[in-house]
Amino acid sequence: MTLRGYTCPMASKSSPTAIVIGSGSGGLTAAIGLGRVGKSAILIEAENVGGDCTNVGCIPSKSLLHHSQNTDMTPAEVLAKVQERRNYLRDHETEEVKEAPGVDFRFGRARILGEGRVEIAKSDGTTETVEAPNIVIATGSRPRPIAIEGLPADRTLTNESLFEMKEPPGHLAIVGGGAIGVEMATAFRRLGSEVTIIEYAPHLLPIMLPEAGAIVRRSLEASGVRVLVGAGASSFDPATNSLHAKPAKGDGSIAPIESVDAVLLSVGRIPNSENLGLEQTGVEVNERGMIVIDDRGRTNVSGIWACGDVTDRGGTTHAAGAWGRRILRSLVLGPVPIPDPPPMPGAVFGDPEAASVGVQPVEVPADVRRITVPVASIDRAFTDEVTEGVVIIDVRRFRGTILGATIVGPRAGELIGMVSLSMKTGVRFHQWYGTVWPYPTYADALSKAVDAYVAEAMPSVHKDLVRWLGGKVRRTLKG
Repeated sequence: MTLRGYTCPMASKSSPTAIVIGSGSGGLTAAIGLGRVGKSAILIEAENVGGDCTNVGCIPSKSLLHHSQNTDMTPAEVLAKVQERRNYLRDHETEEVKEAPGVDFRFGRARILGEGRVEIAKSDGTTETVEAPNIVIATGSRPRPIAIEGLPADRTLTNESLFEMKEPPGHLAIVGGGAIGVEMATAFRRLGSEVTIIEYAPHLLPIMLPEAGAIVRRSLEASGVRVLVGAGASSFDPATNSLHAKPAKGDGSIAPIESVDAVLLSVGRIPNSENLGLEQTGVEVNERGMIVIDDRGRTNVSGIWACGDVTDRGGTTHAAGAWGRRILRSLVLGPVPIPDPPPMPGAVFGDPEAASVGVQPVEVPADVRRITVPVASIDRAFTDEVTEGVVIIDVRRFRGTILGATIVGPRAGELIGMVSLSMKTGVRFHQWYGTVWPYPTYADALSKAVDAYVAEAMPSVHKDLVRWLGGKVRRTLKG
């Protein structure tokens, strides 16, 4: 049955509601969710359960950041521990998926044949075809390659190979100063590596406000990391192990980066959208190969859905999971009204952490109030000897609508969730006023931001109130 351009799940209990391709965050959410509500799904995975997050992303990188602080372990022991923890979780998740109610798990490479049919190519050379009224594509992404002349393959790293190392490199050059670059610079510097970051944009963490990148840069440089911004890696000289870089704009020269043992490429992602049969099914992709989806996760082809990095609305593990839930809701409930997509926060777990949500232009519009609170101004920062950090929140003047926020400092990844919740539920910033925050915590920076906003707004509100009351009195007297 088709309604408003997509296939409603009318399958019986014995037949699957959907075929889910990919067992990362989005795919697992959709497949396991269907099983939990009494429906079923066929889940197909070509490599490892858990996708990038479990195997080559969030889990090993955060484990590395954690264990790199342990001075009782050698660098080799830290890397071995990270692999051990990653492998344990992957094996655990694999067994969980195999035993999940309503989930028919299969290893193999999937190709969509159309009309709810998917072919699975197995490792033994055989194939099989499975059918369901819905297909959910959740195949993720992979590191974007860049050409650096002369760079040998055995000195090139991506997040897919980084966590297989037995020893840290003596000198690690990182091309890209986004989340991966900052986090791995933090971790490998703790392990004793010499680290250089090269970022093409004018500041680190280019998708955040410049203030965030500036604070993170100062912290990295204080730890001994060399940071080059406004520059791009151009070539590598194997004879001297030197990495050469050029200014991103204009002329000039940059001294070679000497004695480089490995180069980590972290300059973005490419969606895994090829070899899925999208061309023959007519699924729309954009110029970057990302599958185009609507607010429900539907593609332009009835019965085909997508979520996560393979789409034009991916980028993080939690975003993939959120879109998996949106698809699940539609698969279970059909075309009932659905809320607008929630704001998608992002966090970088360096030292300090940096997190952001919403849209914050560098130039603040006249109808927007930008509240800035230095983290060092709160008492918890004093007790912890924290001297760097900031909370920057953009609020619509008078209305109190939160448009976006940037937080840099301890617990930033947790604190940004409060802002995200307020934006999703429509709670206005002045409505936070009077909330009691535990003392002393880093959340006190948010309390100070609310106080600053209300303090500025009160005189204007008072003037407007006096003007309104005066007008009402005059009208009453005239009447």
